[in-house]
Parts: sequence; C-alpha cells; structure tokens
Amino acid sequence: MPPPTRSTFATDVIPLLGAAVADVLVRRLGGTTFPVPKRESAQGELRYRQLVEVVGTEAADLLVYHYGGNDLYIPRGARRIQAARDAAINEEATRAIRAGRSTTGVVNELARKYKLTDRRVWDILKTVTQPAAQCRLL
Repeated sequence: MPPPTRSTFATDVIPLLGAAVADVLVRRLGGTTFPVPKRESAQGELRYRQLVEVVGTEAADLLVYHYGGNDLYIPRGARRIQAARDAAINEEATRAIRAGRSTTGVVNELARKYKLTDRRVWDILKTVTQPAAQCRLL
C-alpha cells in the first residue's frame, strides 16, 4: 500500500486504526510527518517505541506493516477541533443561560475558559448550524 497523502489519511489510516486511535494520533502528532519504521535497525526500534507510546502496540504494528519505511503525514485536524470547540461553547452557553445565568456573564466566562475574546464567543454563539434535513420555506 502506498503511503497516505493528506487527502487519503481519512480514507486509509482512519479505517485501518479506527476513529478513536486515529484521533489520538492526530492529537499527539498532528501537523507532522512521522517516519514509520521498518524495525530493521536500532533507530527503527526507537521510532517504533515512540509510536507505541502514542497509539499502542496493535496500532503501531498495523502502521509498520502497511507503511513501514515510508513517511506518514498526520494532518492537524484543525477544522474538526475548532468545530468541536465551537459546539462545546454553544452547549455550555445554552445550558448556563437556560439555568438563568446572565448571557454576558456566560460569554465572559467562556472567553476566559477557552482563551478567546468575548467578541469571538459572541460570533460563535450567533452562528446557528442548520440541520441537514431542514427544508427551505420558500
């Protein structure tokens, strides 16, 4: 199997490792190119142990089997991480406001918690995600 490119990480590596393990890989090594070892030298064994520390023995063995001797680019997943953060902010704000807390106070607290400006939190809260099944009225 040829080494995955940025566009094939999702179609090749995620199905191979499973979403949870691939998520750990992205969180720990995202944005880097990792030379997947063949385990034929001391340097290869060192890299293999580094990989095991990140994803565990089973996943490391799969990566070595499929991609050993190749460089594996691991994407950052920035859009996915930002979308998850924004969803968490929306959820926390909704819960706090429904509990009777001041919207301005909630926004200021979330800005500090997520290290964002209050203006950015307001923008996130104003962005309403449209359900896929929602139909246009006109």
